[in-house]
Amino acid sequence: MKYNNFRKAISSLTTQKSDSTLPVVALLTGLAVGAVIGVLFAPERGADIRTRISDKAKDLSDTAKDKLQTVKNKLRTNGQELSELKDEVVDQVKSKAKEAEDLKDEVVDEAKSKAKDISEDVKSAADKVTNS
Repeated sequence: MKYNNFRKAISSLTTQKSDSTLPVVALLTGLAVGAVIGVLFAPERGADIRTRISDKAKDLSDTAKDKLQTVKNKLRTNGQELSELKDEVVDQVKSKAKEAEDLKDEVVDEAKSKAKDISEDVKSAADKVTNS
């Protein structure tokens, strides 16, 4: 009966939709089952077992700290790389905007020049018509 309840609890935990919870649940379940079996079938004295468990816990803690530090370093490095990439993209966008503004100024100046030429041509033609 207790086994079925335990099995149902584990089953309900592992059927969640989140991909990150399944490995954590499996790890914790494995650790708990392994610890219980180890203590029940251990041929050593209780003090020795507690010492070994304490040493293993310290080892696991050190390993977890090392992994956490590695992840922090990767995140820091990736953050710096993203910041540099952002700066490059911003510089490129500014450069393209400046080029577009310069091109706009050239087109406006050219249009003004052509409009002035057309205006002069129209005045010249109007003068010819009025003088004829």
